[in-house]
Amino acid sequence: MSKPQDDWQSYIEAAQRKISIAAYHEECLQRELTSISRNQSSLPPIPIQAHCEGVIVSVIAAVDQVAKATKSALRLRLGEQDLVTGAFGSLAQTMPGVKSWFNEPIGHDLRRIRVRMIHHTYVNTRQGYRWSIGSADTNFEGPRELLAYTESAVRYGERLRDLLPLIEDQIAKRTGEGTTSN
Repeated sequence: MSKPQDDWQSYIEAAQRKISIAAYHEECLQRELTSISRNQSSLPPIPIQAHCEGVIVSVIAAVDQVAKATKSALRLRLGEQDLVTGAFGSLAQTMPGVKSWFNEPIGHDLRRIRVRMIHHTYVNTRQGYRWSIGSADTNFEGPRELLAYTESAVRYGERLRDLLPLIEDQIAKRTGEGTTSN
């Protein structure tokens, strides 16, 4: 049977993989967008929408995996509703980089769009030969054009990935496991 710390580390590994999956979807989306015909309907073709959604879902899944790792390792008592905010809030108390990353407006925007994709609907509007992600009613002021938005989402995920060794070290310190990164 695996030790409890292995559980949280598997969440970190899963988060790293999700960020790679998001980057893969972004690359595929770029290829799809260069190959579309100009006679498209107002809705994006399925491959374009699928890769856009793949980016968003994968980035948010990575965030959720890190939150679950933190909850598991630090034995935080957090419900589903406050998991992400509580876990990253705990880390942010001693990690200014995590606090800064977590407060980036795109994170909240991505989560809102992901919820709309899964539970409701979200707006993809066409502007000329490009589609845009509709407003999520957040303070995100970055690009809404489909490719630029997904690029911003992947960069957000990559910034999380860059923080993971520090997060692992912080968890290890708090749990008395020592450092985990090389």
